[in-house]
Amino acid sequence: MTDTYVKIDLKTMAQNARNIVAKYPEYGTFIGIVKGDAYGHGYGIVNALYENGIRYFAVSSMEEAADFRKENTKAPLLCLEPIATDRISEAAELQLTLAIPDLDYLNSLLDTHCPYPFNLHLQIDSGFNRLGFKDKREIRKAADLIEKSPYFLEGVYQHYATAGIFDPHFDAQTNRFRELTSLLDLSKIPLIHLGSGIALMAHPKADIATATRMGLMMYGYNISPDSYGGGLKDRLRSMRDDYYHKKYHLSEVIRDVELDLTPAMTYQCRILQLKDVKKGEHIGYGAGYTAEEDIRIAVLPVGYNNGIGHQNNGRVAEINGRLFSFVGEMGMNMSAVKVDADVAMNDEVTLLGGKITLGMFSRFSGMGLAEIMLGIGKNNPRYYID
Repeated sequence: MTDTYVKIDLKTMAQNARNIVAKYPEYGTFIGIVKGDAYGHGYGIVNALYENGIRYFAVSSMEEAADFRKENTKAPLLCLEPIATDRISEAAELQLTLAIPDLDYLNSLLDTHCPYPFNLHLQIDSGFNRLGFKDKREIRKAADLIEKSPYFLEGVYQHYATAGIFDPHFDAQTNRFRELTSLLDLSKIPLIHLGSGIALMAHPKADIATATRMGLMMYGYNISPDSYGGGLKDRLRSMRDDYYHKKYHLSEVIRDVELDLTPAMTYQCRILQLKDVKKGEHIGYGAGYTAEEDIRIAVLPVGYNNGIGHQNNGRVAEINGRLFSFVGEMGMNMSAVKVDADVAMNDEVTLLGGKITLGMFSRFSGMGLAEIMLGIGKNNPRYYID
């Protein structure tokens, strides 16, 4: 085993997929988002998902698509970003589904006269203001052009900017999507997918939706909103939510979703050295930490080069079922944890997993949840456990 390593449990990925599909039978197609190297899990997870009900996938680039196809050649695969038209032959070889963000791109695609019968998905910009159509007449024209082409309009989709827990943007985007697609017969388009995992868990299915996308929840994280507690701050939050729901006539929010999901990723390392540090001695760059008493530290082979982040705000590591605090500035490849006499050189150190949740890791590092998994997964050797 290497100094630092990430373990990916394929049985856990498979069980997560089965649980999601069973929980939401109202959706006909589940689209697994595996961009960003499958959120750092690598494409070794794909078949565990495919064989357990998630039969459609989405990536962000040709390079990701090529890596995906090394693992699975059968699953439909949507590229969420428009492919450069001079690479269309490569896209055909990879059997990609193409995203169409505007008329100019569609016309460029048609001008390539590529004979491969691509499936196409129209991207609708309902208020996110990234990729996508913003004019319903152009959307209708795009559909007409596709109907006369060798290609097939398989899907129409959009992306929510917010979770819609207490703000009006979620419902506004849903309504805008309906308006922008009002000149289409959506019943003749197989895949209508509006949102991601948080939309899936926090809101009832929109009547027009036939498919759903998911990212974080697929990797084992229940991201449904929790109910508030009884404290003063929670009561104030609840009052705020009630106010916005009444003011903007917001749609239903589903809280505390019961769905058994387990994180598949664990991040661990070995100990490089155990060292005694005297009271008054300093640790790390800038001599930023001063021992207030005689202490023992474990030197670990992890730093911001390992995707752990430079910030070190209350970070802890788990050793033998106990939590120990990091001390000193985080280095590029090395850091230190304050331990005690019970810690031995051959003890395994857990940095993510066990008692250390993804949310805790996020607070330590100031990084987003997906950012954490991507950085860890890409910067450390991965081992798949089946």
